[in-house]
Amino acid sequence: MPPTRNRLDPVCRSSLPTTVLYRHVCTPSNGEPTVRRLLPLTVALLVVLTACTRGPQADGHAAAAASSPSADSGTTTAPSPAPPDDAGSLAPGQQPGLDDYNDDRTPDPLCGAQDFGGGLTLRIPCTITTAHEPEEGTRLVKDSLYRLPGVNIDLEGISGEMIFARAAGTDERVFVMIFNSDNLFATGSAALTDPDQIAKTISVINAKLSDGVIQVRGHTDSTGTASGNQTLSASRATTVQHYLTTHGVKATAVSAVGLGSTRPLVEETNPDGSVSVKGRAFNRRVEIVVRLPKS
Repeated sequence: MPPTRNRLDPVCRSSLPTTVLYRHVCTPSNGEPTVRRLLPLTVALLVVLTACTRGPQADGHAAAAASSPSADSGTTTAPSPAPPDDAGSLAPGQQPGLDDYNDDRTPDPLCGAQDFGGGLTLRIPCTITTAHEPEEGTRLVKDSLYRLPGVNIDLEGISGEMIFARAAGTDERVFVMIFNSDNLFATGSAALTDPDQIAKTISVINAKLSDGVIQVRGHTDSTGTASGNQTLSASRATTVQHYLTTHGVKATAVSAVGLGSTRPLVEETNPDGSVSVKGRAFNRRVEIVVRLPKS
């Protein structure tokens, strides 16, 4: 009867051929296995089988241990930061927004920032769905401040408009109240003719926008000289600044700046090239800018 070959794991076959085992274990020279010859080979076979059976498992456990944080060493591998929840929904060039302008319960993405002069640089929404409409018969200049979204704050009794944005670099909340200068000053003058408008504005600031940093900005139309317009705009801004600080406005600081005719909101000419009287009147204005901390 021919001897029976050992059935070995494929790994064992590759490390020790079956023919070698058959020759030394199953075919002794005198035809009968002897204890002296069989014992060393049996021990060797058991060692090989044990290594083949346990080696891969041991290696696997070692690799798993190497890839896991070690409690004894006191070191762990920090997980990679998760991407923002809305990162996948942003188009190239867009940045995550902070405010929901169109009431769809999703912050509107932002697309860069714009410098409006006098230290006022604001972040711009990619899509402005609640833009202000200019005075009938006027056209906004390119990138006009007036195109930015409005805000739901009651200005009853005040002849003005309010816009809202975020400050570039700090994301402070910025509220800009816009008043037509013709309702506050006589032509060419920096003396207040209707302080009641500013008094009511103080009430709104103290109730809704208190303890912020205020900047008053004066603007003129493009008639007259650049130096004359600069002087008049600065004088009007200073007049409003003085009224605010002497009538109890709640603010941490109040400053004033004149910008002359350098920052118009609307065109001062009509499409046919004629002068736009409404456009000039719209650009003569005072702005009260209130900055509040990011929230």
